[in-house]
Amino acid sequence: MAPSTTNKRTDGKKNKNRVLRIDCDVRILFIVLVLVGIGASLVASSSSFFAGEEFSDHFALLRKHMFKIVVALLGLMLAKNIDYRVYRKVSPVILVIGVGMLAGLFVVDHTIRETSRWYFSSRLQMALQPAEVARLALVFFLAYWITRSGKDITDFKKGFLPAACAVALVVGLIAATPNYGSAAATTLIALIMLFLGGARLLHIGGFVAAGTALAALKLSRTPYVMDRFLSFLHPSHAVTDANWQVHQSLVGLGSGGIWGRGFGNSTQKLSWLPDSYTDFIFAVLGEEAGLIGTVVVSGLFLLLALRALKISRRCNDVFGEMLVVGIGASVFVYAVLNMYVATGLFPVTGLPLPFLSYGGSALVVNAVAVGVLLNVSCLNGTGKSTRRGL
Repeated sequence: MAPSTTNKRTDGKKNKNRVLRIDCDVRILFIVLVLVGIGASLVASSSSFFAGEEFSDHFALLRKHMFKIVVALLGLMLAKNIDYRVYRKVSPVILVIGVGMLAGLFVVDHTIRETSRWYFSSRLQMALQPAEVARLALVFFLAYWITRSGKDITDFKKGFLPAACAVALVVGLIAATPNYGSAAATTLIALIMLFLGGARLLHIGGFVAAGTALAALKLSRTPYVMDRFLSFLHPSHAVTDANWQVHQSLVGLGSGGIWGRGFGNSTQKLSWLPDSYTDFIFAVLGEEAGLIGTVVVSGLFLLLALRALKISRRCNDVFGEMLVVGIGASVFVYAVLNMYVATGLFPVTGLPLPFLSYGGSALVVNAVAVGVLLNVSCLNGTGKSTRRGL
């Protein structure tokens, strides 16, 4: 007997709904897409003067950034469709790869701005910063180790010490490139994971004390870092090379007022503010979009972190919970430190603003990390389904 017309319509409707169904956390996806869009517009504005002077093409850097955005979104969608539980088995291997990439920087003879933070291809005119990959690899490993250790994470030898050694290895290699800002951010992310994973405060405090002592010893022997730190402690002193960026950043933020000067009307990008399209893009945001724009962007990062925390609390397994905590902390810590630097509340560190700053390594790695987070939300029923897009 042939199926009725009613059944055909019903089946067709079900199939259509199934195709348009979004099972991941739509809020996080929406926040990330909005941040990427804001970042693209800011890169277009803040890089135009430099690109015109350097390449005789005001949109040269924007085109490169748009290509990186496409790669990042493809990476996000790929990671979203991979079961996050497979990472539990290969997390140690991922950490080894991340550490190997960092160690390789000391073999490859190539420097940018007198540092060895990147692998650079002159043919492709592209650079890869292994510190970003190693940071995500450490998040995977800590989630794996906390899950494996269980209650033993409170035991110093069995649980905490191996995790601390992994953190020290990754952070030490990042700092040696040298990249002290990423080293500090990675340490903070790891400490958040260990604390929420159940490690004892006594062990964490001991690790922080030892790390602080070693960092102070190292930094005291690095003149340019000491200059930056002293200029941070004494912001009212005369403007020098050490505090020029922060001074110009504050000028940009202050001149934007409440509503900003409007898109493309920044004056700080006219060679007054170095790295206006990378580390100090927040200052351009404040100048062009005003206080309102900075509050909106800050609020989006806060909402993303809160949403990640909510997903972690609803996870059915410890590995997924800690993975989400680490990814959420990664994005939030980098965002907060970048904003603190731009507003003079933290020494200059050279950290990008996630999803907004120009650059491929941080953008792609953060997008892949968010894809993993979305997969966790899918498989733990924390996503919100919809039929009509966002």
